[in-house]
Amino acid sequence: MKYIIFLLVILFVLTANLNAGSEFTGIFTLINPSATTIAFGNQSGTAYIWGNNPLNSWSNPALLAYHDGLSWGWSHDPWFEKIISGMYINSSYISYANRNLGFLIPMFNASSKFGTTCDYGEQEVYDAQGHLVGTFNSYETCARFAVAKKLFHLNLFHNTGSSDSFTFSGGYDFRYITSNLPMFVADSLDRDIVHSTMHGLGLLGHFIHHQRLHLTNSSLTFEITLGFYQMNILENEMRYETGEYPLPYGNRFGVTGKVSYNFENIAPIPIPFLHENISICYVYDTQEFGDWESEWGSGFEFGFFNIFFLRWGEFHDEQGHIEGKTSGVGIKLNFKDVVHFEYNYATFPGGELQARQRKEDLMVSVDLMKLFQRK
Repeated sequence: MKYIIFLLVILFVLTANLNAGSEFTGIFTLINPSATTIAFGNQSGTAYIWGNNPLNSWSNPALLAYHDGLSWGWSHDPWFEKIISGMYINSSYISYANRNLGFLIPMFNASSKFGTTCDYGEQEVYDAQGHLVGTFNSYETCARFAVAKKLFHLNLFHNTGSSDSFTFSGGYDFRYITSNLPMFVADSLDRDIVHSTMHGLGLLGHFIHHQRLHLTNSSLTFEITLGFYQMNILENEMRYETGEYPLPYGNRFGVTGKVSYNFENIAPIPIPFLHENISICYVYDTQEFGDWESEWGSGFEFGFFNIFFLRWGEFHDEQGHIEGKTSGVGIKLNFKDVVHFEYNYATFPGGELQARQRKEDLMVSVDLMKLFQRK
């Protein structure tokens, strides 16, 4: 019975029809590994530049140009856990950036692979007569590399009370994909692991207005970002024994608006890892892959003293008939502005198979420049 349920899940999730004559393979590459950005719209985050979490750049490699320091991000998703046990999405990446140039490389994840892994666990294989051939571990892995740089920066206006600036960045990512899908009917366990690659380009513009409030010795910061990401620009395919099947290709577009109120020196906060500000951020993203109908997500984030974050949103996918609410929380600890620790948790719709999915991620970041200056 477990084998039959697993078969149905795999066929439903991994095979997505674009039209009567074509389909994608490697659908797992569309699964967002970041609990941070999932919380406000599932496949969101194309223009969300705040935070150093390497997982956030999944939506757009150009985000790395706004990161700072050495960061490691890890996430875990017990995929469709209420239907069958042993299926997980695990990710692990490390990045280094200096708010101008950023790099991303895959790291060892909880599935003992590098990058992002869709782990289907140990599965039984039967021959055409229904006899058990044996068991093997089935998985798909996407090891992602990325680089980003700020292409130009313009100071539009500046005086003693306010300033305006605009920054534009670009990014590139390369994905090395390995597929070892379950064999439902086979005469032996011998088979070749399938490999392929994907290339993507991202762009991001960031406008910021800073306004000092002299009467209260505080300030307001207004930010607007626009992001665009083109996934699998060469429309590469996976070559299986049964033929060649296209990997997902398409684009994402996102816009965010953020307002931050900075208390500055009104009343110093004695707790060392708190920052003296509160913020509200609105996020909107839309995605379109191949001939699929477009999907979109939107949501809000409230930040308190740069330590506690509340997030919620909604997601609509007409192609997969998935829609619903997303939500999440984040906790960030900043130690002397040198070491940063972050935990994020999110829930999101899983469609007809499972109403609610959940994901969590961890991030540890070290500002190397400040660390060296302290020594």
